Amino acid sequence: MRNRTAESKKGRHQRTQNLLDEISETQRLNLVGIEFLKGIIEDYSDRVYHGVKERPESNLIVRGDLANYCIPLEPILQAFTNPFTAGMGQTMPAVEVHPLGKWVRRHAPACIQPRGDHSDIPGTDSLAILVAALISDRDLFLDPNQIPFRNALLNTYGMIQSPISELFSVFIGKKYGATIDYVAGEISVKGTHGFTWHLGGIKNPEVSSFSLSSSIRRGPQRKHTEDTYYCMARCKDLSYLLPTLAKLPRIFLEHDDDDDLAHSGEILSSVAEHWVPLRRAIESGEVDLPEDGDDEEV
Repeated sequence: MRNRTAESKKGRHQRTQNLLDEISETQRLNLVGIEFLKGIIEDYSDRVYHGVKERPESNLIVRGDLANYCIPLEPILQAFTNPFTAGMGQTMPAVEVHPLGKWVRRHAPACIQPRGDHSDIPGTDSLAILVAALISDRDLFLDPNQIPFRNALLNTYGMIQSPISELFSVFIGKKYGATIDYVAGEISVKGTHGFTWHLGGIKNPEVSSFSLSSSIRRGPQRKHTEDTYYCMARCKDLSYLLPTLAKLPRIFLEHDDDDDLAHSGEILSSVAEHWVPLRRAIESGEVDLPEDGDDEEV
């Protein structure tokens, strides 16, 4: 019979040495990552540099094509110093997004989503990859997975003519088949049954979210609500609104309990005035029309 206790004792020293070697290897890889980061900073010395503030408020500044970014350094340095005190599973801190040409107090935060699994690469590589991505922020903006980053830039500039307006138009065109008219302050997307839907009010400071209108085969617009803020929950979520509008008015007849737009009595009754199938469905009781007081103000 094998004496497993004796075998385990014989291999004890080697296992311990293997552990120490693995720890040393993580440090070596981080030193290699520092050289990677150093190379990026040297190549873009006019666009990547340490800010004027010292610890614990220090930042690594990255000047992109679309905006300026501040990467808070204190949580990163703490994680490198002792990841156990920083918290296991620590992620990169949110990046501060500032408009081109100035620093603002009320900046938008952006959590940059890493491409692929970073669990097996050194932290210094992850930091270098983040810096490189922010330098190429136009590509980052068009990445479908970078929703927090895109939202941060939209919160910074709004949906008006700005450094991101051209890219935003390209993105919603490819992603949703939508168009944006910056002069009119309106996003349009084709729906079903000849409808085109229009999200307006972008330039109107009194509109909290969007106004919603429709037209049929390039005819005149009919407004269904002055402000989606008062008649639906996901009133500003373009990732919901645009693909859902592309299926309207058809889905008004499909009794989808999870469809936020279909729960607005204001929008349903207004569309029914212009679309006979919905009006008949409401009159027959097939589609429930919420009372005016049932719509939640969000």
